[in-house]
Amino acid sequence: MKLSMNSIPESLPYLNFTSLTFMDIGSNMFHNTSIPEWLFRIPNLRHLSMTYCGFMGTIPSLVGNATSLQFLDLSYNKRISGKRLEDFRDSFSGCIRRNLNILSFKESSLKGPLPDWLGELRNLTFLDLSYNSFNSSIPASIGRLSRLQTLNLCFSALNGSIPKSMGRLTGLQFLDLSYNALNGSIPESLGTLLGLQYLYLTGNALNGPIPKSLSQLSKLVVLYLIDNNFNYSSIITEAHLANLTSLKYLLLNQLVLNISTDWIPGFHALRINLSYCHIGPKFPIWLANQVNLQTLHISNTGIKDSIPDWFWNITNSMTSLDLSNNEINGQLPHRMKFQAKGYSVGLFLQSNRFEGSIPYFSSNVYALDLSNNLISGIIPSDFGNFDGRIPHFGSLSLSSNNLTGNIPNSLCNLVDLVSLELSNNHLEGAIPNCWNNLTDLQYFILANNSLVGEVPDSLISSSHSLKVLHLSNNQLHGEFPSFLKKCTSITTFTIDYNNFSGKIPDWVGETMTSLMILTLKENNFTGTLPSLSNLTSLHFLDLSHNSFVGSIPQSYGNLVGMINISINGGAKFRSNTREDLIIKIIVFTKGRELQFGVTLSSLKFIDLSANNLSGQIPKEIVKLAGLQNLDLSCNNLSGEIPIDIGQMQSLESLNLSRNELIGSIPPSLSTLHFLESLNLSYNNLFGKIPYANQLTTFNDPSIYTGNLNLCGAPLSKNCTSEESISNSQVDDHEDGDDNDSPTIWFGIGLVSGFVVGFWIVWITLLFKKEWRYAYFRFMDHMYDMMYIKIVITINKIKRALAVKS
Repeated sequence: MKLSMNSIPESLPYLNFTSLTFMDIGSNMFHNTSIPEWLFRIPNLRHLSMTYCGFMGTIPSLVGNATSLQFLDLSYNKRISGKRLEDFRDSFSGCIRRNLNILSFKESSLKGPLPDWLGELRNLTFLDLSYNSFNSSIPASIGRLSRLQTLNLCFSALNGSIPKSMGRLTGLQFLDLSYNALNGSIPESLGTLLGLQYLYLTGNALNGPIPKSLSQLSKLVVLYLIDNNFNYSSIITEAHLANLTSLKYLLLNQLVLNISTDWIPGFHALRINLSYCHIGPKFPIWLANQVNLQTLHISNTGIKDSIPDWFWNITNSMTSLDLSNNEINGQLPHRMKFQAKGYSVGLFLQSNRFEGSIPYFSSNVYALDLSNNLISGIIPSDFGNFDGRIPHFGSLSLSSNNLTGNIPNSLCNLVDLVSLELSNNHLEGAIPNCWNNLTDLQYFILANNSLVGEVPDSLISSSHSLKVLHLSNNQLHGEFPSFLKKCTSITTFTIDYNNFSGKIPDWVGETMTSLMILTLKENNFTGTLPSLSNLTSLHFLDLSHNSFVGSIPQSYGNLVGMINISINGGAKFRSNTREDLIIKIIVFTKGRELQFGVTLSSLKFIDLSANNLSGQIPKEIVKLAGLQNLDLSCNNLSGEIPIDIGQMQSLESLNLSRNELIGSIPPSLSTLHFLESLNLSYNNLFGKIPYANQLTTFNDPSIYTGNLNLCGAPLSKNCTSEESISNSQVDDHEDGDDNDSPTIWFGIGLVSGFVVGFWIVWITLLFKKEWRYAYFRFMDHMYDMMYIKIVITINKIKRALAVKS
């Protein structure tokens, strides 16, 4: 029986444990406690385990007194921090060095380097120093541990090459060097470890040829070489694998498999992962005798062939099959049955050239991805009904095929569904309104079809789980879905290119607080723009091509997701059924239409174009320092371009064309060093273009077309002194609006006095010096205002005549 303790005495004046040989005090949390020295004064103690104890400080030097100790495990004591293993040399001296068989410091926050004295622990059979930060190479002295059976150094920040001296560890059965920064070639000497059963070299920077000496490891059960830097420069032949008769787990990638078609392996593996190896173009016939396979991953392997009939006979016991991203053709079996009892099955067949109709699947299939194939026909009305049993699909993707017909109600029976993807097909009809039992649904993706009707309100059952609702490019109608008021977890809502109408409710900016992407483009929405200042994660907003009126809310300058310049933290789509989900959206930016998928998570975007917005551009918008695209074109915006627009240092595309903007172009615009696309055409801008810095890269005069009083490069019209003076006058006008307001009203009073009594006013001006000065300042000011009004009117007349002609 193991007792649970929360404290341990740091000292004991008297010990009477002469018969004690085994002590395990692990999985107790002795907070703020050092390792007690009396533990190492127990004379006959052979086994001491202190895992998960929360010890702090250093290892006592009295460890060396525990001369009988054979087993010492200090794993998972992270608070023994900042200590170098080199500093423990004296602790591991004398008899303990000769007797110690098992030593583990796994995940104990030790730092490097790995010391040479480890090679003096000659009787060690088990050494685990994994999950530490040694930042050093593996010392050659490790090869002296001739009795070692288990060596685990994974996740230990090791570098350099694997020492050839490891070939002297002839008793080694388990070797894990994965997830370090080891480089160079795998040494030939590893082929002499004839008792080796488990070899993990995953996640390093190994390169060069794979040694053929590995073929001598006839007892090898596990061979993991994935995630290195082989880069298809190394070749695996049947000679490497011929004698590995015990092999059960084979994981390779970035290698070239040069294996003859008639080769018959001597092993019967349970798991084979050859993704990102070069296998094709023929389908690997040598898999035919792998009848015990539970996992087979051969994605991205260049196969351009049909699947032989025998293949489906070896898939019966599989729990995971990945053939994705090849060019495999032909039809799938009409019924696909998997007999992996007690296990869920994942089928990843996307991005091939499979044809025919959708097969029926056994009820233990949990994840199915058939997207981006040539599957045609309808989704069966009894979809998933295999021998009267409904599959427990958690993820179902049939996107990017040639499916037609309606979405069947049978999909609503998939109550475990987390992700449903039917986009990019030819589906029609209304979306079924029967999703009441799908309480875990996170991704509902039906974009790019011909669906009609309204968004079903039965999706409210998923209100607490729904993250992505992607319905773009259909023929849906109705008002903004009311059930979204309860969808506090939704990050992405896209209904662009539909026929929705009505106003955007105020609660959008109050309850949908997780929203990162909102796209309502090309609908018939009316009313004013919603306030979105509470949506602190919003980084993609497209409300263009609707009928919104009113001004742009000043609160749009407080969208935190666009203030931050960092590219991280945007919408990413993951679920427990797949690694990454890519949402693709058509975006008009930089003067052209682009499709964003993977990079959508880092795009910071506002498009309010083609509405009926009026008023000025809010000066608060310049606070969006992380914004990359701003499109306010085709509205009725007036006033001037914010003078501090140069603060938007991340801008890559700016379109303010076809508005009623006035004034000069702010010089700070030229400081936007990332600006690639600019359009200021068809406004009432005037004066000299600030052709400097970044603006010198824009030599197309059409971006200024329709502003008849702009001058200077890149336009052919040169600036006259009069236009330069008018610019300064306009600047004075801007600056004087606030400062001279009392004088204006004073002047208006003088004008009124002039009407009722010219001579009284004239005499007053003759004798009142300060009044006389104020009067003439007012007259100068009125002259400036009249001049600007006349210029703008003439521009409008000229533009109208130009359009008619």
